Amino acid sequence: MRCPDRRLAAAWLLALAAPFASAADPEAVRSELLARERERHPAASPQDLAAGSAAFDPARAEEASRNRPAPGAADAVEAGKRLWTRKFANGRSLAGCFPNGGRGIAAAYPQYDPRVKRLVSLETAINQCLKTHGQPLMEADDPGTMGAVLAYVRSLAEGRKVAVRATTAAARDRFEEGRRLYFTRMGQRNLACATCHVNHSGRIYGDAAIPSPIGAAVQWPHFRDGRPASLQVRIRECLGRMGAAPFPAGSDEITHLEFFLAYLSNGLAVRANAWRPPP
Repeated sequence: MRCPDRRLAAAWLLALAAPFASAADPEAVRSELLARERERHPAASPQDLAAGSAAFDPARAEEASRNRPAPGAADAVEAGKRLWTRKFANGRSLAGCFPNGGRGIAAAYPQYDPRVKRLVSLETAINQCLKTHGQPLMEADDPGTMGAVLAYVRSLAEGRKVAVRATTAAARDRFEEGRRLYFTRMGQRNLACATCHVNHSGRIYGDAAIPSPIGAAVQWPHFRDGRPASLQVRIRECLGRMGAAPFPAGSDEITHLEFFLAYLSNGLAVRANAWRPPP
């Protein structure tokens, strides 16, 4: 999937330079982006936009429907459940580190943790639990461990509305950092995430429609060739396509970007473990 070439750079620059209502107010940013998407796609609800490329492509929407549950998802969810409930040497488990055994928690991540003064993704929270109990950590981009656990835990939030919070000054600062990164040009192609997803959502480039940023955090992990890939994995892939060096898996930068997108998905129902066609 490609974005427009440099011949449209002037148009992009004007669109990207358009001021938001308040850079410090996450709700104002979300409201303005929602308004832009309503104007561009008046027939699509925010939950429709959460379908990604399928929101603008009936053929892909039909194929996605045929592939739900996604091939490989059931096996990954079962593997994730085993890892989630496995007893550590001290008798505890990942499930014991989270309220209600983890049911519904995925809809509230990422979240700011004042104890560590950092934004914490679900992946980070899982590894914090493992570290506390003397267990080996999981690689954030490993589909066989972290990917499987995410597939299971997010399945426990199926249908729950995304509800990430940015009510403190510290959380708003992290949202703003994610917004800044999303709108910053970087890499050899001099593109920003927003160049495609904000300015050209719904347009066809390559063989797919460009997804809207609204609802972008709803369907993860995606399954492609039977393997789960988290939103953080996808962000890193997109940065690579922009010709930028991807931020490390699990880094603050990736988590800030995820937080920004998750906030834009507030109020939309989680639809975990969606199918994605091969690249």
